[in-house]
Amino acid sequence: MQIPSTCRSFTVKSISTAACLALLLGRACGAENPVAQASPLTTGSAAEEEKPFRDPFASGSEQTNTQAKIKDPLQPMNRAFFHFNDKLYFWALKPAAKGYSKVVPRPARTCVGRFFANVKYPVNLVNNLLQAKFKAAGVETGRFVVNSTVGVGGFFDPAKHWKIEAHPADFDQTLGFYGVGPWIYFDWPVFGPSSARGTAGLGADGMLSPWSYIGGVGVFVGVPAYREVNGASVRTGEYESFKKATLDPYIAMRSAYYQNRTEAVARSKEKP
Repeated sequence: MQIPSTCRSFTVKSISTAACLALLLGRACGAENPVAQASPLTTGSAAEEEKPFRDPFASGSEQTNTQAKIKDPLQPMNRAFFHFNDKLYFWALKPAAKGYSKVVPRPARTCVGRFFANVKYPVNLVNNLLQAKFKAAGVETGRFVVNSTVGVGGFFDPAKHWKIEAHPADFDQTLGFYGVGPWIYFDWPVFGPSSARGTAGLGADGMLSPWSYIGGVGVFVGVPAYREVNGASVRTGEYESFKKATLDPYIAMRSAYYQNRTEAVARSKEKP
């Protein structure tokens, strides 16, 4: 998802700014969708749409191998931004998500999550094609057609029940598919964990976002903001649990991000 320079202004209302922070959680843990947007990462039940934080210490050997590839020459700056994002989560995003969850019932929030996953079709399609995964691109097209029609604009997911599985893909993954390394790590204010490759990927995927072309800045900022608050409302407590389980949340978040993106690239190189 591309967020233009206008989104970087901290004059945006707090709910929009807080919602952007949810990218921190989604990208570290594989939401959609990266991947997450894989994700992290995203259809079906709320639990399927919003995957929980992954334990970066689950495998000692994998952690060591991933850690060895991480280049973090800007760590002092990144830690400062991580601290900023941490405070933003507790002061803005969490209160907004909790208030929203009291007003909107969970089934409705689940349907909204499905809608936004369906709208990501252009990103998935183009990146599957760039990775020469033509069958996956065709399946994604079938999912989009079915869920946009029978599924009432994507609010429901009949494609899943018909065994038409999702094939999410993003440009960060595509660059990795062609051998481009992540280079150095960034922990951007508001946007959260990324790398040089991941930052380029966000920009490229954003060019495919429908919110880039309709309704101007208000829609471009407001709709994704609502999407992130909606997603965060079904993940309440996960970030807190993540912090409690680690001695150094910054290192753990960085490792989780790299592990997730490494696995996403590995999946892209599997046979379609």
